[in-house]
Amino acid sequence: MTALTDLHSTDAVGSVPSPHPGAARSSRPPTAWNLPGLTGLRGIAVVAVIAYHLGYLPGGFVGVDLFFVLSGFLITSLLLRHPPQGPSGLTAWWARRVRRLTPAVAVVVLAVLVLFLTRSGIAMDAFATMTWWQNWHLIAEGTSYWASSPSPLRHAWSLSIEEQFYLLWPMLLVGLVALSRLLHRRFRHRLLRPPIVVAIAAAIGAVVSFAWAAWLASGTDADLSRIYFGTDTRAGALLAGCAMAAWMQRRAERRIRVRRVRPWTTRTAVLAAIALCVLCVTLTPDASWTYRGGLAIAAAAALVLVAACTGPGPIGTALSWDPLQWLGTRSYAIYLWSWPTQLLLQEHWPDLPLALVAAATVAVSLVLADVSMRFVENPLRFRSGWAQAVRPRRAAWGLGVVILAVIGLLAANSTVETQAEKVAKEFEKVPDPTTTTATSLGPAKGNAPVVAPTTTICVPTTVAAPQFSGGTVFDPSTVGDVADPTGSGCGATRVLVVGDSTGRGAANGLRRNASDTLEVWDRTVLGCGIQATKPNCPSWRDIWPKAVAEIRPQVVLVHMGISTDLVPGPEPRFLSAEASQLRQQVIGEAMDALRAGGARVVWALPAVPLDQGTFYCGGARRGTGCDPAWILKWDSDVIAAAAPRGVTVVDLDSWVASRGRTLADRGDGLHFSGEGRDAEAAWLAPQLR
Repeated sequence: MTALTDLHSTDAVGSVPSPHPGAARSSRPPTAWNLPGLTGLRGIAVVAVIAYHLGYLPGGFVGVDLFFVLSGFLITSLLLRHPPQGPSGLTAWWARRVRRLTPAVAVVVLAVLVLFLTRSGIAMDAFATMTWWQNWHLIAEGTSYWASSPSPLRHAWSLSIEEQFYLLWPMLLVGLVALSRLLHRRFRHRLLRPPIVVAIAAAIGAVVSFAWAAWLASGTDADLSRIYFGTDTRAGALLAGCAMAAWMQRRAERRIRVRRVRPWTTRTAVLAAIALCVLCVTLTPDASWTYRGGLAIAAAAALVLVAACTGPGPIGTALSWDPLQWLGTRSYAIYLWSWPTQLLLQEHWPDLPLALVAAATVAVSLVLADVSMRFVENPLRFRSGWAQAVRPRRAAWGLGVVILAVIGLLAANSTVETQAEKVAKEFEKVPDPTTTTATSLGPAKGNAPVVAPTTTICVPTTVAAPQFSGGTVFDPSTVGDVADPTGSGCGATRVLVVGDSTGRGAANGLRRNASDTLEVWDRTVLGCGIQATKPNCPSWRDIWPKAVAEIRPQVVLVHMGISTDLVPGPEPRFLSAEASQLRQQVIGEAMDALRAGGARVVWALPAVPLDQGTFYCGGARRGTGCDPAWILKWDSDVIAAAAPRGVTVVDLDSWVASRGRTLADRGDGLHFSGEGRDAEAAWLAPQLR
């Protein structure tokens, strides 16, 4: 997203720049310094990323990989044409990078600090963004990329990867060029020419990066967010662009002369464009195959498109359309502004329809990006306009540093919880009740015995009456309720809660709001329902019967979203009759396991997530667990399985609809928190007694 307007700029090649170098028009003939097709690709890439952020394009994040390929290609092209000479040359090159990239991101970071001043952790996000290691900061925090209520600077992870690349790659390239020249003078082999050596080294690096990502994603407990954010696992696309740039410059004449794109390249580019479109609607960041080949395919398709734009041809002509050129020249600033703008709108107006959020996000981002390019980026980068003189430039840099430091220190003292932190509280496992007596059922984990609760009995207390020697008399003042395991009164109903993270929230709500009437035992597992094959999820066939035997509940509450992959191996389409029959069978088996000890089973039908809740479905709604059609089908299967077994079904979605489906209840679009959690508990509790 950063090195994408520099192919014909002064900070790389030393030519005399235009004050507005990004204003290339489609009518301008392609040259070695002006490739409007690449600018058009940038415009498409930023549109895809914004559509992904808004939830319209589940795989639109491949636009970032298109940016990476473009960055690697353009920066390597510039470095090979004009390699930095010695340490001073490298220093000057890095200084131009700072002048190119820092002003725009500094203004965005300043705006984010002001607008999200009280947000917990925002100061550290700002520091990591300005020092270009935000991706590793997110990894260190254990941040999930598709988690709800993310940081307004989360998107800076990709900028950090590019900046780390800009720091390391020029040194590696200069070293490779020097080594290849030495070897070429000695052995005189054409494969030892500098561009070819660089191409081979970059290609090997790309293969290693993609293979490393695939290997990490193949584990049963793979941390996909770590793979998504990691420099080592995402460098493949950058290095692929580097390899192609070096290979295309293996002959000296190709470094200065643009050749017309061959017909077969154009035809292949059409197929590559189709492949990228397919990936944009099929990839999701929480699917392992995304990292086990999906992103590699995206990078390969991007390479073909870039190759088709390096000379006159139909693809380059199509991408020279003026609107795409306008977007492409402002793609860096558009990317920077769009994400925090979207989050600001959704946090301040949580019930605003997604279409209005999208329209406002796009409009505000385009305006701010244009202002940023005209009055911040270009003046400081090209020392034009208000920044022609040294004094105002220095004043701008100095004032910017001071303001960022002051606002950052203020933000560092923020204590207001983010929505994610609020929801995280609902994910805390409810501790087992403290029982007055216990019976050991044998070893469980390690040497710790499994302790089953016993029923607390309320009886009057007899004491020796001091006025009657040797006798007893009933003293009413000593009569009191013996504390239940979770409450202060007798007769509490022992409730076992099973399910996923939504069940965990319900267990917390019931414990906090109905502890005097309900004894709550939490055996939920985050992210796990009744799937048979989901990694990191224990089998419900093992843990549910065990919990029933140990706890001996009077009521079992099943609270979870819909589950797929109910049996090992392939399954029929979710909405098919065959899949419905299979679900009814497995759901019925689950109900039977929970009823085995005589407990009454209450099964809560899931509520349809709000638009923000599609984060938990990979950003997609249709064809996922967030699809209303899927949820309706699941509900009908649960009802069908419950009817002959006498299982009680409670319709959580209807209750949510009666309250207006508001983010005030479900701040992340899926999980109840705050007042919504309390209201759900108040609604559920009478149905569990």
